[in-house]
Amino acid sequence: MPEYLNIEMTRKQLYDEIWEISVAGVAKKYNLPYTHLMKQIKDAGIPIPPSGYWTKLNFNKPVTKLALPEPADEIILISNSLPSSRKKKLQTLTNESSGGAKMEAGIAEASPALEAPTLPVEEQVPFPSTTMKDDASEVAQTIGLPETYEQFGQAYNIYDRELLYNEIWLAPVTEIAKRYAVSDVAIRKVCQSLDIPTPPVGYWAKLRAGKAVTRTPLPITNKPTKKSGVRSGTDYTPPLEKETLSFLNEEDRSVVHSIATQIRLPDENAKMHPTIVAHRKAVIEWKKKQRQQEIRGYNRRGMDTPLFLADTVSEEALPRVLHIFDALIKAMEPLECSLTSDLKFVLNGETVSVSVTESKDEIKHVATKEENVQLLKYEEDKRRHSWASKPKIRKYDYVYNGRITVSVNSSKSFRDCKSYVIEDRLGDIMISFYEASDILRQEREAREAAERKRKEEERRKEEHRQRVNEEVDQTLMLENLSEDYDIACKIRRYIAAVKASGSFDSKKMEWIEWANAKADWYDPTIAREDEFFGKRDHRKNADQKKLERNSYKWW
Repeated sequence: MPEYLNIEMTRKQLYDEIWEISVAGVAKKYNLPYTHLMKQIKDAGIPIPPSGYWTKLNFNKPVTKLALPEPADEIILISNSLPSSRKKKLQTLTNESSGGAKMEAGIAEASPALEAPTLPVEEQVPFPSTTMKDDASEVAQTIGLPETYEQFGQAYNIYDRELLYNEIWLAPVTEIAKRYAVSDVAIRKVCQSLDIPTPPVGYWAKLRAGKAVTRTPLPITNKPTKKSGVRSGTDYTPPLEKETLSFLNEEDRSVVHSIATQIRLPDENAKMHPTIVAHRKAVIEWKKKQRQQEIRGYNRRGMDTPLFLADTVSEEALPRVLHIFDALIKAMEPLECSLTSDLKFVLNGETVSVSVTESKDEIKHVATKEENVQLLKYEEDKRRHSWASKPKIRKYDYVYNGRITVSVNSSKSFRDCKSYVIEDRLGDIMISFYEASDILRQEREAREAAERKRKEEERRKEEHRQRVNEEVDQTLMLENLSEDYDIACKIRRYIAAVKASGSFDSKKMEWIEWANAKADWYDPTIAREDEFFGKRDHRKNADQKKLERNSYKWW
């Protein structure tokens, strides 16, 4: 009989164990089904490490530990409701009895394929070599130190085929490369030369998630079983990355991380967000109108502009995409985020655009009845006329295959693959929205700063232009004033010469008085007003101040 376990502990105790050895480690420690344990943890409201937490921790990068919400001392019951041999029993279960139906319902509840998508966490059992603080790692303890030799002052590694095979399947290549003091690229080349199979893409992610993995056996080969190589001392150093959501303060970052790790896909029958419902109706109307336009023979240029999601995903995939958007906006609305009519996310004052595309498969085109008729007509015309034109019939059809790709702000993409589907990465998508909003904020602030700089430069140039013009006007005015002063001085010198010439009569004295008056009229320092000319505007140039006779006018 399988043994059933009931483990009582406080929420704080389970929280500490999860953040110390991961959910997979707790499941292994207490011999519990991983997916069933994950469901109980979520039901208890205990935050779990976010995506990339253990990887960053392994590389000594800064990580954020989500706070445990109260009450911390509440007792919870972790039960092993499904025996470890449940797979064998499930093969013999039938749906004839109600008990069997209930059991199947329970299993469906715990199944990650039927429940709300698993949170985008990266539960990682720490790699053997990174869990040891000393130089002697667990891999080294299990297999032994690599064999080396020295020649001409240079250290060399000796790679044993069977030994290296066991190492490669115990820890990631980057960890094994550290033991041999070479780069991970060098290790991969050695594996290729010794015909050593390496773990496929996604192997370590599945292993960290507690999923079943298959180890490729070492094939029989006629190649050498040992190889030597230079011990270059090159070590794999991952590029430094800034902490996720580092632009937020500690409190906001903790809240966003907490919501991202607990985001769930709403039930299919749940009422969707009003904006999404309105957009879905608009897309349906657009598709209907497009089909009508195609029947009428409209070309693509004459058709209405496609709405968001109208021509990038199939009708079958549209409900799935809208449910994804519904889950995201419902999780983010409490954080003062909103959705535009064309399904753009507005957060922190920035509008983040999202593009969704569905992949297509290329299949050989099967000619339709009409196309076969066109081909027969072409063959008939070809026998009669050499100028017959062959109908243009496509060779391939491109059919939607259901694989979705979501691109956030045209920079970060998430797509369905063998390891996960988009629904499993909702938390990562939500975090990417915040990161994109910060990028948009920086770009906007840079544009605003550039615009302010441009306007300031224009203002400075305008001020300089005005100052130059004022200086020009003042200089010309000075020149005009000095010219008038020169004329006044010339007149006075002439008057002095006349006075020095000899005797004076009343008429000459009268002229001298008149001439002095004209000199004072020219002199800008005196600016005397003339009986006939009034006051002279000394600031004007000579042409503008030129004296002119009054011409006779006929009335």
